[in-house]
Amino acid sequence: MSNSQMLRIAFTLSCLVPSAIAAQVPADLREAMRARDEAIYKADAATWDRLTADDFTVVQRDGTLKTKAERMVQFKTQQPTTPQAVQQEQIKHYGKVFVRRALRRIGTGDGWVLDIWVRDAKGWRVAAAQVTSVKK
Repeated sequence: MSNSQMLRIAFTLSCLVPSAIAAQVPADLREAMRARDEAIYKADAATWDRLTADDFTVVQRDGTLKTKAERMVQFKTQQPTTPQAVQQEQIKHYGKVFVRRALRRIGTGDGWVLDIWVRDAKGWRVAAAQVTSVKK
């Protein structure tokens, strides 16, 4: 086999690896993602708390950085909302960390939501999140 054939095969395989890794999301992580999303829509503080790491931080659409405690205060005043379908979603796996990027309707506009999921002694939990408005 020539070097050029080997390079073409290696390149093709390297293109397939990220897709294969992204597709291998553990079932318990998928369930945790679903349950946390549902908790946000239902304003279910107990479930949100269970699926959110103690040292969690979020950067909100207005650029405000909040800790878990600060977000919990805000969360407890929220009213339940109608669940919105995710318009796009991509999950990447980096060692022991999964990153989910989702485009979804947030309030009156679309927003990108980036969640960093880690597994600790309490199971899968979000360690950090960032919400960014979609540029029009």
